[in-house]
Parts: sequence; structure tokens; C-alpha cells
Amino acid sequence: MLPLDKFKDNHIAIFGLGLSGVAVARALKAVGATIYCWDDNEETVEKYRGELPIVDLYNCSFEDIEAIVFPPGMPLIHPRPHALVGKAMANKLGVYGDIELFALIRDQLPAHKVVGITGTNGKSTTSALLNHVLNEGGMTAALGGNFGVPVMDLDPLLEGGVYVFELSSFQLDLMENLNCDIAMLLNFAPDHLERHGGMEGYVEAKVRLLTMMDSNNPAFIGVDDQWSLSTYQIYEGNKVPVSVQRAAQNGVYVQSGILWDARDRADAGPIMKLEDVPNLPGLHNAQNVAFVYGAATELGLKKEEVIAALKTYVGLPHRMEQVATIDGVSFINDSKATNSHAAVKALTSYENIQWIAGGQYKEQSFGPFMGAIKNVSKVWLIGAAAKDMADYFQGQLDYEIVETLDIATKRAFEAAKQNNGTVLLSPACASFDQFKSFGDRGDQFKKMVADIGSDQSGA
Repeated sequence: MLPLDKFKDNHIAIFGLGLSGVAVARALKAVGATIYCWDDNEETVEKYRGELPIVDLYNCSFEDIEAIVFPPGMPLIHPRPHALVGKAMANKLGVYGDIELFALIRDQLPAHKVVGITGTNGKSTTSALLNHVLNEGGMTAALGGNFGVPVMDLDPLLEGGVYVFELSSFQLDLMENLNCDIAMLLNFAPDHLERHGGMEGYVEAKVRLLTMMDSNNPAFIGVDDQWSLSTYQIYEGNKVPVSVQRAAQNGVYVQSGILWDARDRADAGPIMKLEDVPNLPGLHNAQNVAFVYGAATELGLKKEEVIAALKTYVGLPHRMEQVATIDGVSFINDSKATNSHAAVKALTSYENIQWIAGGQYKEQSFGPFMGAIKNVSKVWLIGAAAKDMADYFQGQLDYEIVETLDIATKRAFEAAKQNNGTVLLSPACASFDQFKSFGDRGDQFKKMVADIGSDQSGA
């Protein structure tokens, strides 16, 4: 638990008793702060009523309250401000998220560094990969934020430690003071547009990561999409371009399957062949590797230490996760691919694909798929978006609407057996029409694969 002694004499409201909210409440309670906790979910309120001070924030006076901590998912402006946002503003309260609280207590922690990682796709893998590389390389790192442990549940690192934070646009909306020692802005693709009022608002939220930091600190910025390239061109601070599409002058890039470092460093030049890390397949993972290599060496690891650590990384659940190989058929769980751009990365990483897609489609066009479906033998469509996706793929791709994941998995397996193909769950859609979360969807897929394996071994 991080020390919040700076707030011990404060009266602070906490709205939202999810993982991060409860972690904040417990940390504030531990130092003797006066707290007022509430959640819109009645069951959640009752769950914590015996442990935390429960106060209906909608119907209490804010006269004695000095600040309020909101969860990242709270609508601040779009599509309309949450009722408590208006009440907090009217009473001139400080409005914080848990990462902002961390930023405000950094001077009380042993000397450390912070790496902030944001972007649309690849944040979790890049964050986990950097955390792994640093620890394997002999440094002490801790992973938190949007992925991993809630920030307030982290224990303070000893002097010289590195906090690796994955930061969502929602979290960045609630921050003003996080001065990262290294920032990574991976890429931009349409996502959460309703929350931010459009693409411009979404990009603006992400770019806050750069505007909060000392301009002398290095910012690694992807330059392979137009929004990211524009951000790189406009940003006037210390910046390092990262590309997997072309050589990047003074940057880190991948070309012809080789990772290059073109920064002004003694060990600049060709670094490694990406085929030497088969546990990180695909162009999107090449981008993750490039960012992690740049940051890890900036933090002091040697080239050889980074390469050795990359080779021992086993990957994350639900992100191009290799589940099993049964009768020559590979099963890949990419349930985390909840938008088209994420799915395209998987579609371009395998061959002879029996693709399982569908759910709640969040975008306005299926256009991003074109150019990525050449490796797809057939797409098996499930969920709410199945009919619309079928209409789009008509005449372009063999498809079948099967509605549910269990049917899709069985039929895709039978089809893939014909050519030792790959059954790829990469839905390109949110999961909430049929599942609790993308994790639930991926877990159920893995169980279905295990059942297929049992059936085949008993056949």
C-alpha cells in the first residue's frame, strides 16, 4: 500500500468502489483521513458497508469535503457529465483519480522513475513486457494502473525502482501532475469516441501524457498512423520516433524483420532478428518490442540484457494467446481484440485462418479489415454484429453466421483440420452482448478448446 500521509488531515469523498476505488479508500483510511464512500451499485455498497464509511454522496453536503476521487470510467464531459461531477465542480472540490494521487505523493517515496504507457492498442502487452524485461535485467519494477495492480495497492519501491503504468484515456482525463521520466505513446485508432466527443477529444486525452512531463524527458512516439505522426511532428520536447513500417531517423524501428536502434548511442545499429523471439509474433508485437527496447535501454539496461529478457516473455492471457494445438490445428485466444485495428494485427500474423468474430461492434465502418483478410479461409460470425458483418463480407470472404461461440469453435476446428489451419478468436467487437467481459469470453473459449482436446484424445 502506498503512503498517503499527505492527505491524513483531509476530508475526501470516493465515488466508485471498484478495485481502484477500494484501494484508494483503504490507503486514505490507513493514514487517518476522513473519507466518504459511495457507489451506484447497491450490492457493492452493502459489500463494503462494514469496512468503509458509507455516505450517499448525492444527498450529502459537500461543505466539509475538500476533494473527490472518481473512477476512470466516470463521464466527465461526454456524452454528458455525471451528476456528481457537476456537484463537485459547483463546490470547487479537487477532482482526482488514483494515478493523480500517486503523482501528488511522489516526493514522499524513495527516489524512483515512472514510465507512462498509453495508446489505443498494445498498451497491456507493452507494459507487461517492459516490466518483465526490467525485472529480468536486474532492476526492480512494479506494474500498475489500467493493467495489473491498482496503484494504491502497490508497495513503495526501494530507491532506484521503476513504476510502469499503463494509462487509459479515462485515467489521463483525471490527471494533471504525472511527470513521467519516460513516456510511450504507441498508436491511435478510433476508440471510446462517445466518451471523448470524437477522435480529437480522444487524442487530446492521450496526449496529456506528454503535456504533463518535463520536455527534457524522452517521449517514445509511434509514427505509423496519421494521428500519432501528427502528434510526433507537433511535440517540441525530447522525442524518439518508433516505427515498424520504415526507417526512423534518430529512432527505434523494425525493417525486414530486424530491430534497429538509430539513436545516438554506442550500441546503435542492428539489434536483433525478431524471429529470435517467436513468443512475440506479428507486426504489432514488433512495435511492442521496439518501444520496450528503447525504454529499457534508456533506463540503463544493456542491449544483451534486453534481448535475453525478451526471449523469456510468455505473453498475456487473451492477447494472441496460444491455447493449444489439436490434430495439427492451432487455437489462438485473442479475445482482447475488441476493435477492428486490434483484430487486424492478429489476422496478419497467421495463415489458413478460421476466424471467429462478432459481438458488439463499436465502430462505424468495417473498412479496416480489407487487406487483412487474405489469410482468412472462413469467418464464423457470432453475436449482435453477425448480420452486419456478414453483409459487409458478402462476396469478399466465405462466412457463416453461427450465433454462439461454442458452435463457432467446433465448426472452425472441423474446417481447420483440412489444412492444419489456425482457429483464431479475434472478435473485433466488445463482449457484453453474450459475455461478462473479454476475459470471460476468452476463458470460455479456452474451456471449449480443452473440451475438444478431451474429445479427440478419447476418440
